[in-house]
Amino acid sequence: MAKDKKTETEQPKPVMPTLYNNLVPLMTDVHKDLHMINGQNFSFAAKVNAVPIVIQELPMIIKHYPVVFPADTPGVMLAVLGIRSEQNLFVDDKGSWAADTYIPAYIRRYPFFVARQNEEAEPVICFDDTSDFLGEKGDQALFDKGEATDTLKNIVEFTRTFQQHLEASNDYCRAIDEAGLLEEKEISFNAGDEVKANVNGFKALEREKFDAIEADVLKDWMTKGWVDASVLHLASGGNFDRLWSMDRKRNA
Repeated sequence: MAKDKKTETEQPKPVMPTLYNNLVPLMTDVHKDLHMINGQNFSFAAKVNAVPIVIQELPMIIKHYPVVFPADTPGVMLAVLGIRSEQNLFVDDKGSWAADTYIPAYIRRYPFFVARQNEEAEPVICFDDTSDFLGEKGDQALFDKGEATDTLKNIVEFTRTFQQHLEASNDYCRAIDEAGLLEEKEISFNAGDEVKANVNGFKALEREKFDAIEADVLKDWMTKGWVDASVLHLASGGNFDRLWSMDRKRNA
């Protein structure tokens, strides 16, 4: 019996993480001829104005980027890369990242990713099969006679370590959110009396509430590195002025 096309339901496409278009598991038999293609072109990130970061990166991140918490996604910490939609002020029209500027690990991890079917499942190394960084003709093979090369071993170690740090950092983000320490913020950038850009939809620590944390909670957070993370986050706010300056130069 023929199916009525009007009654058929299409499976919704899964929502991909920021930067990624189509994630597939990396498999030895299927991808035995896959190679990494050398070259540091960051055009793939040119329209991304924020990326997730981990606590371990904060000392480097706060030298260049504001650190915020998205208002609509609890448990995530972001480095802000631009003050407008689809704007990354650190990538130029040639795909080069701004000189002498720390590149977030989330960016450096691309096109690889760690995925789980559920919380109990083993993590699986995946990659974005639309990426220009991978192909059958490249500089560094991922497999040699069915075995992972040193190139792939280093990729897997970096990707898994970043994921572990990300999950631990998300615990910190959820804790400060549940403690009621985050307040929704909005920043406007003016030229005279005219508002030229506006950044909203994010949260930041409220300093007075942070200073009022009870002693036993503070002690626990200090052992976890969460107090240092909070102080670094608060110190990063001044980088919004840097982004505004970069935006004006780009649009001059």
